[in-house]
Amino acid sequence: MDDTLKERMRNHLKKNEGVEAQPYKDTNGNLTVGVGFNVAKKEDFVALKFKTKDAKTGELRDATPEEKTAEYERLTKMDGKAIKADQNRFTLPDGEINSKLDEKIADHEKDAKRQVGEADWSKLTDGQKTAVLDVHYANPGGLDNYPNLKAAIKEGNADKIAAQAGFFGGKDADGNKIRNWEREARNQAEILGVSQEEGRRKVQDKYKDENPKFDGPVAPPKEVPKPVPEPATQPPTNSAPKPEQPPQSSPEPTPEPTPAPPVTTAPPTSEPAPMPVPAPEQKKSEVPADPRAASLVEMASAPIDNPGRAALLKPVEKLTEGEMKDMINHAQGDYRGFRSGDPLKAHTYEKVQDWHVAMYGDAPQANDGGKPIEPQPIRSIPQQASPHTTPDGGDLWQATAKIGQQVADAAGTDGYDNAVKGLQRGLNILNASNPLPGRSPAYGPYTKLGPVEEDGKYGPQTDFALKHATARLGPAKVQDGLALGRFNTFARQAQSSGNADGLEAATHGAFGPLFRDNSDDKSPKVEGGVLQETLNAMGSDLFPANVPTLR
Repeated sequence: MDDTLKERMRNHLKKNEGVEAQPYKDTNGNLTVGVGFNVAKKEDFVALKFKTKDAKTGELRDATPEEKTAEYERLTKMDGKAIKADQNRFTLPDGEINSKLDEKIADHEKDAKRQVGEADWSKLTDGQKTAVLDVHYANPGGLDNYPNLKAAIKEGNADKIAAQAGFFGGKDADGNKIRNWEREARNQAEILGVSQEEGRRKVQDKYKDENPKFDGPVAPPKEVPKPVPEPATQPPTNSAPKPEQPPQSSPEPTPEPTPAPPVTTAPPTSEPAPMPVPAPEQKKSEVPADPRAASLVEMASAPIDNPGRAALLKPVEKLTEGEMKDMINHAQGDYRGFRSGDPLKAHTYEKVQDWHVAMYGDAPQANDGGKPIEPQPIRSIPQQASPHTTPDGGDLWQATAKIGQQVADAAGTDGYDNAVKGLQRGLNILNASNPLPGRSPAYGPYTKLGPVEEDGKYGPQTDFALKHATARLGPAKVQDGLALGRFNTFARQAQSSGNADGLEAATHGAFGPLFRDNSDDKSPKVEGGVLQETLNAMGSDLFPANVPTLR
């Protein structure tokens, strides 16, 4: 399994199962932690790398096997409500949760392949594999209890797979099936390669009698442009009348139309009848829609689920003391093994230092008779967590969702990999030209953050880089970076091939959204003129004399 598919499955399961860093009891009374990890057996509980608060320092440290055994025995004697209220539970770090989840994904995928057959599994799209794995993950016995789903997979029919991929988690006191409607919608979206919104509409249609409820309102489907009708003007007298055509589609069966009389060929005229104009949507995309684009938009619009990493996206003046401690726990627990040297770990500790400077100042330690005086805050420390915002006060997640949609739109013309590379390259350009600011002389300079890998894959690294840049520099800057990155990608390809065909389209596609609405398709286009003037001003020393004219 490649890393992109594994990350897709990981994110999907986290959304569907939820992520709990501390143990709890599920609806069946089983001790559970992480992403639905069943640790009802003592050996499974003890095998995990839990952390506990040190009694002396109050800091998190690795729990010993003896401590984990005692904690298991303590929790098994408590009911679910008491466990949830308990503040002394062990904590499973994000790194350990991800590591364990990756192991379980590998095990479930292996068993799913066995149950449906390797050849039929390989024919599934990545989205279909993700949704089918979710069904396998949530149900004991995997797919063996879903013969109709296995038959649909063998047939390779996406609609049938979607119809058979639903499941429920028991029944309530009234005998109604308990369903996770958002989970069902996400699975529908993955199987059919559509948006989460469209997945919700599919669920509404599928379960009309159960009245599905979602986390938010379900928007109506976008109107599909109707075919342009024949011109209403009277045709020239010497042109032959056109037979009336039956409608192309209708929800009700229609009687067979009466055969039209034969049409005689009209003599040629100097004024031919006007032809229908294709709808604008037909020429926006030159590449078939890539199902990965919908996943990209969903990931770009989702909040960061790691509290320590999410805190990095706020100014230190807005962070609560709890969020500052989340950053400490993140730096201590989530960067092990090959990640121990990650510059983001050092940057996280540096942000903790910045928080203390912002709240307590950077004056030397004061003493009273040789004893250090407890420092007092120089400003009011926030008590309530604030929402994530952009520098201009806008909602951060809405801003990154909009940029994610712009990348998805770019994938329709550039291709998915090139569109993501354009974003990655643009983020690297932005970060190189907008370094982190200076900091208190009480500490050394900031650790330089590494560049985003320009591999054309939208994973956690690119997602965090997008959100970090948007939170730090604002969405307008990131949109500029995306445009520069897209154009730079085209320029490198043109330089490599020696062929600059498509320069005009690349210019309008990359820079057009910065100057005008996407629906504005009129000429002249301001972005073309700006670039043309720039090329002309730079002169023939840098560019050949036959620079193409942009309109």
